[in-house]
Amino acid sequence: MKLNQKTFKNALVPDNPGKALLLIFLIALAFRLWGVTNPLLDFHSWRQTLTATIAKNFFTGEMNLLAPSTNWVREYYEFEFQLYPYLVALLYKIFGFHDFLGRLVSIAFSMGTVGMLYLLGKRYYNTNTGLIAGGVFAILPMSVFYTRTFMPESAMLFFSVGMLYFFTRWLDNDSWKNFFLAVVFTTLTFLIKLPTLYMGGPLLFLAWWKFGKNIFAQYKLYLFVMLVLAPPFLWYSHMADLHAQNHPGVSIWLNNDKLGNQGILLDYKFYKLIFWTRLVEKMFAFTAFPLLVLGLVSRIERKEQTLFHIWFLSVCAYFLIVAVGNKVHEYYQLPIIPVGAIFIGKFLADFFKTRANPHDWKRDYRAILVLLLILFVPIHSIYKLNKRLNFNRDYIVIGEQIKQHTGKNEPVLIQDIGPERPHTFYYSDRKGWTLGYHQKLTPLEIDQYILKGAGYYAMVKVDLEKVNRELLDHLTQTHQLLIKSPKITLFKLNRP
Repeated sequence: MKLNQKTFKNALVPDNPGKALLLIFLIALAFRLWGVTNPLLDFHSWRQTLTATIAKNFFTGEMNLLAPSTNWVREYYEFEFQLYPYLVALLYKIFGFHDFLGRLVSIAFSMGTVGMLYLLGKRYYNTNTGLIAGGVFAILPMSVFYTRTFMPESAMLFFSVGMLYFFTRWLDNDSWKNFFLAVVFTTLTFLIKLPTLYMGGPLLFLAWWKFGKNIFAQYKLYLFVMLVLAPPFLWYSHMADLHAQNHPGVSIWLNNDKLGNQGILLDYKFYKLIFWTRLVEKMFAFTAFPLLVLGLVSRIERKEQTLFHIWFLSVCAYFLIVAVGNKVHEYYQLPIIPVGAIFIGKFLADFFKTRANPHDWKRDYRAILVLLLILFVPIHSIYKLNKRLNFNRDYIVIGEQIKQHTGKNEPVLIQDIGPERPHTFYYSDRKGWTLGYHQKLTPLEIDQYILKGAGYYAMVKVDLEKVNRELLDHLTQTHQLLIKSPKITLFKLNRP
């Protein structure tokens, strides 16, 4: 069938936005269901298995939301409010223990984010902007990957976009319903990830735009601030107390290794990493980034639309304030994606609004160029996902071997390719201590761990004979060798 002007215009400006949104949901779902049943051993398996451990401990324990736990004997507390793993644990109670349920929870939150972006774009611009913004979020590579992982990032993005939408709706109609929805979404955003306090920037702008000089006379704003800040203050104080009980003399506030910049802000490599490698390549797939910039610099039709510029700048400020965390972890830059999707949606909606007739495109090189830029994004996403979903089953095999040869309640001292790795503990369902293989333990140190309660020693993924022959000889002479294979060396430790 020949595509005429009316048909093409209807495709760009659909008579039924609901159908277009449904198609976007299906595309987003198709991308995210890829590898959904894989083990938690693909890219960023450290964070995934750690979060999954907390969910598993909720499930097998007392389901006490106030007492999340990992499998380290010297308890290590994740600072954030563990809503996401708790929801996963609830599903475990209903459907049984299956890793993929955690991924499905992340995917469900990502579907909610697509919907929230549509509503936010529609409210501040138009239906097409909202649809395109949701569609962009649906296919960007890092958006797809991290909103299907066993991590709380997808929930954080959902609540952070929702807080702006419901805060806007409250300012629009002064409804108590929207007020309390804004309170709930904002509170959960700050609870799940404390650095999201940077979202106070766009909230403050919206309040100032609405009330102007009378902003300090609005009792509901005072109520809002108290309601959204009290729960995070209580929660993080509670976690700091728990941490202090298990780590005497160590402050979780003063010893946070993610906030200081340690000279990073003076190193141009930091900016190249964050703003080129991470944002241009990974977050916006090269070709979507120019569209973001064009949307960012395009004309502001109404002053309230400055919200998105404030939002964008607030996220960039967070990159600099939490410099160490952003340098180490690429997923710390995920919050730039929703606001970037809005700017891309705005530019593309305006761009195609004046180009409804496809016959004119043969003479319009800009339209062809934009289409090529858009087409590259899903191709790049598929390429990135194909690489990141690769995994091997070593830790599953190692975990099963440890499970078969160790007692459930006897802690294991594990040396791995890196310190504080939760992989082996998660798949072996054991607790204990983890050290990097470079730390050359002495026989005396082994005895000290035995006095702390260690029942077993394991070197995993590394040949103990090559990295610490002295320790191997001591363990062989003094303790009981259970397994010696390329993947694991396991000893039963005898008490002195």
